[in-house]
Amino acid sequence: MSKLDPEVVIDLTSAKKATIPTIAPGLLLALSDGLVLALVGWTLNHFLGADALAEPMEAAAWQRSLVTGLMLVPLVKSVFGIYTLGRFDYMERTRRTFQAAFLCCAVLAVPFIVMEGFRSFFVEALSIALLGFAITYVADLLLIQGLLSSALDWRTPVMIVGAGPQGAAIAEKLQRLPWLGMRPVGFVDDDDNLWQTRVAGLPVMGPVELLAKSPAVARQASAAIVADMGRHGSDLTGLVRTLPFRQVYCVLGEGNVSAVDATYHNLHGSLALRVSVRPPTGYLRIRRAMDIVLSAILLVLVAPLMLGLAVAIRLDSPGPVMFRQKRWAGGKQTFDLLKFRSMHVDAEEQLQQLLANDPVAREEYTTYHKLTVDPRITPLGRFLRKTSLDELPQLWNILMGDMSLIGPRAYMPKELPEVGDSAAVIGTVRPGLTGYWQVSGRHRTTFQERVAMDVFYVRNCGLLFDFFILCKTAVMVLKGDGS
Repeated sequence: MSKLDPEVVIDLTSAKKATIPTIAPGLLLALSDGLVLALVGWTLNHFLGADALAEPMEAAAWQRSLVTGLMLVPLVKSVFGIYTLGRFDYMERTRRTFQAAFLCCAVLAVPFIVMEGFRSFFVEALSIALLGFAITYVADLLLIQGLLSSALDWRTPVMIVGAGPQGAAIAEKLQRLPWLGMRPVGFVDDDDNLWQTRVAGLPVMGPVELLAKSPAVARQASAAIVADMGRHGSDLTGLVRTLPFRQVYCVLGEGNVSAVDATYHNLHGSLALRVSVRPPTGYLRIRRAMDIVLSAILLVLVAPLMLGLAVAIRLDSPGPVMFRQKRWAGGKQTFDLLKFRSMHVDAEEQLQQLLANDPVAREEYTTYHKLTVDPRITPLGRFLRKTSLDELPQLWNILMGDMSLIGPRAYMPKELPEVGDSAAVIGTVRPGLTGYWQVSGRHRTTFQERVAMDVFYVRNCGLLFDFFILCKTAVMVLKGDGS
């Protein structure tokens, strides 16, 4: 499950036989790491090792450093349970990989300090280990998102208990993000008005008790997700025990529980979720300093590109180069968000006319606040949006303190009624050029899903989370997966 849906996993009956054994994904990751590390070792040894060193003693010392550094990677990753991680969540994998790399630094720092004659050995071994962590991390993500997520037989078939709005949101999310490792097959719900209907494209098969009474229905899934714990109240324990599955995922909240640093505790038979509440003051100061430095550097580097784009926009369609729009900055404050113009100058009039005459477009815009086929966009504007180049002027907003490199979406003032009570949380940090929702579906997410993701980000913001978002943003830009 995604960290956006924190859950409790309760083991019940004997395990069912899966198409691909549970150990298989972890074994594939371990084999992938072994192959990658072997290639890294061969490459380093060929260009920097025995073939390049004239002295036999230096070559032997290099070999020891190489072997030590490479062996530390799978050893420490296994200690942190990366190969046995049941859920394929980018954030959880990133967090554990960082912890593993930090442990390597700590382990090698002690002998580096006390053993003066071996300092070069430990520096080389640590450098190789950190390189190994970085390369295997990228390889793991490629394997998960590429090979494993495309194999439907590998994904665990799950039955969702509760076909309400939260259950529908979870089903849609699991279908959109196959790397989460779960494939929803249907719903059960005690509301008879929903029986024999379809929610999020999946059938509502009947009441919850159908799973216990009909083995044919139960065999379609290997696990269950209780979509709304609050709906079941004190009957949750009894409900869970009636489900004929070894694993039951009880969703605690849709973006309302801060779970990046959450841990589970056994209070002498009572399961408790400990959530760390961290004041973000120090982090926000560090992030502001990074925003100033990085935005200033990037503005200098991309200045020639921005000049060329400005000329191209002038030639493409009549109108100004820059597009300015009022955006909300928390409380009653607003600022002028800058973008390269990607629409015709009469875009607002075209939008109102389109929404008035096309009910399909009106429904899509109401749900997503975007249009898949938008006639207002200029030919060059489509390229700018696909590559996200239209957002380069926002580097000036970042330098001036209106925005941050990473943060929640910069909402328009007219959207605040739909944001609702969540505005009190979202408005505590600067809006970002990129953010959690932009790398988690972007234009394929509904407006309310974006709000939930922004709330989740604000409640869990940190340097590691920001690094994760930056990496995903770079991948999306390279893929051209713009808005």
